[in-house]
Amino acid sequence: MDGRKAGTLLLLLSCLQSGATASGPACGKQRVLTRVVGGTNAVMGEWPWQVSLQLSGEHICGGSLISSDWVLSAAHCFEGNASTDDVSLWRAVLGRLKLSGGNLPGLERKVLHVIIHEKYTNYQEGYDIALVRLAQPVAFGRNVTPICLPHAGHRFAFGAPCWASGWGRVQEEVLLPQNRPLQKVELDLLSADTCNCIYANNRQKKLARPARLGMICAGYQKGGKGLCQGDSGGPLVCEEDGTWFQAGIISFSAGCARDNSPNLLTEATAYADWIQHHTGGEAAFAKQMGPPQKSSEEGKCSGCGMMKGPPEGPWPWYVSLHFEGKHVCGGALVAERWVLTAAHCFIGRQTPEAWKVLLGAVQEGAGQRWSEERGVARLGLHATYIRVEEGGDLALVALDRAVAFGERVRAVCLPYGTHRFQLGAPCWARGRARARLLKRSPIQGISLTLTGPVACNCSYQNVSILPDMLCTVPPKKSTSCEDDDGGPLVCQEKGTWFLAGVSSFGDGCTSRRRPAVYTAVSSYEDWIQDVTREGYFMEQPLPIPESRDADRCPKVEGNSITSWISIWQRPLRSPLSLLIGG
Repeated sequence: MDGRKAGTLLLLLSCLQSGATASGPACGKQRVLTRVVGGTNAVMGEWPWQVSLQLSGEHICGGSLISSDWVLSAAHCFEGNASTDDVSLWRAVLGRLKLSGGNLPGLERKVLHVIIHEKYTNYQEGYDIALVRLAQPVAFGRNVTPICLPHAGHRFAFGAPCWASGWGRVQEEVLLPQNRPLQKVELDLLSADTCNCIYANNRQKKLARPARLGMICAGYQKGGKGLCQGDSGGPLVCEEDGTWFQAGIISFSAGCARDNSPNLLTEATAYADWIQHHTGGEAAFAKQMGPPQKSSEEGKCSGCGMMKGPPEGPWPWYVSLHFEGKHVCGGALVAERWVLTAAHCFIGRQTPEAWKVLLGAVQEGAGQRWSEERGVARLGLHATYIRVEEGGDLALVALDRAVAFGERVRAVCLPYGTHRFQLGAPCWARGRARARLLKRSPIQGISLTLTGPVACNCSYQNVSILPDMLCTVPPKKSTSCEDDDGGPLVCQEKGTWFLAGVSSFGDGCTSRRRPAVYTAVSSYEDWIQDVTREGYFMEQPLPIPESRDADRCPKVEGNSITSWISIWQRPLRSPLSLLIGG
């Protein structure tokens, strides 16, 4: 257990089961009536399923007793230890608080064999689960009791507090003192999506989506409490109506109790069938006695792409770029001091001191007021930009002062180069619907249909729509709005908003014949990273959708174009002049 931040990626080394009574399962029962919330030292009988797996007398990993013969742990605990070849040096220690000193109580058992999941390769790829068969069964008592395992259909309440225990390090590079007993810590149970949202705040690609299928997490966005080396393999347990169930197996995290680094665990429900199969049905599975508690992870992650309210807005990432006091272009906040917009906005206007950036829109009738204002420190246009129809229409704007994120001001998530947006799905641009009445409608989000470059090319006979472009058309003929050069095209995926494109040219708000064209942000990951490492990139949530462009020109308002012209057969340069906003 750890209470300090640190730096490097560390490995954190359909019935009641047999013995159940009419009042409930025999597993998952504590022999302690009180527990000190927030305490660190466990007491005897508090976690009677806790196991220490030791190699040559040294504690290596934790584990949990799941029957009289079986211990559940993590596969990575046995890497490089020749455990599957020769298990004679391994011991399982049960019913013990301290691992050293005189006259230690509890039980010790030799290990008969170890079963590692057949798909396990390394802990970051998942399948980090192992079963340890004891050479002799153990007798259950006050200090030795199995934990209840959940069936595959068990539903834990994400956002609820659960508990972990272990003899791991108390800080990175600081071992648990020999006179200290088993440690415990209360942690929030987190879904994989919430966990990945939190990790995205690290802004490191290798940590972009650590929670994969079959994983859950435990911890907090703000560190201070968590798990560390030596806790690996131990259980995370959650209480339900007086019975404790194991929700996960401790696997790894980025350091120990660091900010934005919850602990990752192997999800117990995902491997229920595997455990049943390899233990021959001996493991202590128990039914969920009552209705599952409601999950509530609201506020557990404060990250990019989070927005309260409808997609019409106001959007916390939207900015208004003013040149010499007048709105010229929109843009998207992608970090505390960076805005992404279109390069063409700055042609003939490349004096940073003449620009102002307005943030934190608040709707007031048909108009808006802005919560914050920043100056521009410098402008960075993409080096390949010449004209909008030739691509590269991106620019990064560095603010003169960083902003603080809150409900009104927040970055949108940037997509990595592998991100595949769902073509044909609704995404959102920003504009003002053209009302038929004299009353002016408010600026807001407008739903548009996303199309790829192949289908989009059918609408542009004199302009080549390049592979690094996206297009949109209004879903209805009656949809119309004002354009917003440099403004964001955003798509929501599993509750998170991603910046799919930056408005370049065309008119997707008014005409289905002439779609709006956006610079595809995912095509410029390397360029953005070269300019700044501060951008809030986030991995695409799973499952990744199919995203295939149409291979023929679509029917447009009753007219069918039967021949398809490849984008590679179009001229690379168009004689058209610079198009701004269609």
